[in-house]
Amino acid sequence: MYEVHTHRKDNLPAHIRGKAVYHTWKFAPGNSYEVPFEGQSQECEFINRCWYWIEWNNKRNNGKGCYTFNPTKDCIIAPKEHGLGTKEDHYREPKSEEDPDKGDESSEETESSKDTGKERTPVASSPVEQLASIRKNVPH
Repeated sequence: MYEVHTHRKDNLPAHIRGKAVYHTWKFAPGNSYEVPFEGQSQECEFINRCWYWIEWNNKRNNGKGCYTFNPTKDCIIAPKEHGLGTKEDHYREPKSEEDPDKGDESSEETESSKDTGKERTPVASSPVEQLASIRKNVPH
């Protein structure tokens, strides 16, 4: 079990916090985020871009108490099921208006590339697709 130094303030962005509610106490190390779980509120903490269930331990911190967690068993595997943000959300702007399926102008055909009479090699949009197209054309 590891000691957790929880957030002293509700300072997680809304897209990470999700439906977690931040609770403050007179004893600041007891401040924590909570989400409903199996009919009760369960404390959790966002640690190294992942959510973990945490548990209060009165014997730790020189008898003052603190939260603890076991990283191997307390990781919240499906945070979205509890309304929590994910590490992917951490890198994404909240509610971006950009359409991810829309290519930029540099990927569109230009007049000079149309109907040149020569066979064109399609440009793959990712390194994985490029590798796949190369592997298709290599005899096995």
